[in-house]
Amino acid sequence: DGLKIMQYQAGHEHASTTALYTSVSSDYRVKTLRRALDSTVRDALAGMED
Repeated sequence: DGLKIMQYQAGHEHASTTALYTSVSSDYRVKTLRRALDSTVRDALAGMED
């Protein structure tokens, strides 16, 4: 399990401590995906105009 490996490497006694540093917030995930999708769609539509 990747979290267990990271927990060991970081020297954390509890996995919950490691999880605090490895989780990505839902808001950040949505914003990042939205930027990527907007860019992809924009590029695809621009390619159709050529």
